[in-house]
Amino acid sequence: MATIAGTFSRPGRNDFLRRYEKFFFLTTVLSSALPGFAPLKLVVIVALWCYLMVGDSFTIAAALWFVSVSLNLLLGAQVGAVFQGVPLKYVFDHFLRLIVFFIALGIGSYTASRCSISQKRLDQLIFVIAIGLMVFKLLIAGAVLAGIPQSRVQGIFGFDTPTEGIGFGLQRLQFPSDIIAPFLIACYVGGKKKIKDGILLFCIATVVFLSFSRFLIVFYLLCTLLRALWIKKADFITVLNVVVSVAFVIVFFESILSRFASVDTEISDRTRVDQIHYLKIGIKTFPLLGTGIGSEAHDYLRNDKTPYLYEAQWYATTMQMGFIGVFWYVLNLLLAVYVPLRKNYVAFTVVFLVWFFSGFTNPYLTGLGSAFGLTILLLRCNGARLQSGRAATIA
Repeated sequence: MATIAGTFSRPGRNDFLRRYEKFFFLTTVLSSALPGFAPLKLVVIVALWCYLMVGDSFTIAAALWFVSVSLNLLLGAQVGAVFQGVPLKYVFDHFLRLIVFFIALGIGSYTASRCSISQKRLDQLIFVIAIGLMVFKLLIAGAVLAGIPQSRVQGIFGFDTPTEGIGFGLQRLQFPSDIIAPFLIACYVGGKKKIKDGILLFCIATVVFLSFSRFLIVFYLLCTLLRALWIKKADFITVLNVVVSVAFVIVFFESILSRFASVDTEISDRTRVDQIHYLKIGIKTFPLLGTGIGSEAHDYLRNDKTPYLYEAQWYATTMQMGFIGVFWYVLNLLLAVYVPLRKNYVAFTVVFLVWFFSGFTNPYLTGLGSAFGLTILLLRCNGARLQSGRAATIA
């Protein structure tokens, strides 16, 4: 495979990969488990990317992929800033979100292609992320129960979350990083220690149920089923998950019923329908190149801080990038995740498609939780193997 830079001797490269693995684990935990703190996550991810670029060779295909991603996003930024008059602040913010998402995917592609990570190590990574997700969510829930205004807590961490009572004095807490939770349960094997497996299941279930997201709950249950099919048995985690899910339904029955079928739910669904209506108008008006990155649907503002994000994210992306841009965008996404994939294509595709179609109801599709969730899924699908010479990669 043609490369752009030289590389170490075999012992030196192995040392580099061992150091890189530790850096990768730290970055994944920080980016996935900690809500908010976007500037800190940006610094860590860019630092890991630079360390990777300086420390190892990268293929011609990798360079072309990154150039393709950059040109795709720069075209959308130019359309927004130059031709559509979108405020530069929103153009830059949206561009930065997207480029960091693709950098994280590039890191994931490299890791899945060139690093030998055993299932035991992957389980350890998943366990630490799950603990982190639950600890921070419980800390925030505890602070709210103690009387600290939720708006103040959000200001400290730098994130927004839907506010809604779910019973027993608890508030709904959904973070962008929560989308990684179903990936974690799908990719965890365990089976060595039941106490550890039980703790992991409890942590992930708590994170998903406190998010009180209809999509996340369904995605989580589907990934639990996929895991049982993957390991070809109903093990302790599968049985315990059934018990926990039934208990949750019994305890929060009224709240769950209200979440899936109530007047408030109808209003929420109607909001998405309204979004799609106005986004379609923008698509019809500027079908080829769109309205530009950072733009919003005319006559429909979802959020003052991030007006370019909508629950109907694929409609919003099509409006902003046009059919040319969104086709290019999806192609870059598919190259990032399918080039390094070596086996378990069906399992990967099932989870990937569920995640992909969540973009019709979920504004956090391009969050870091998604990028590192797909990375963990790639690692699980490829499995542990020796560090061979030049695996195909886009990083």
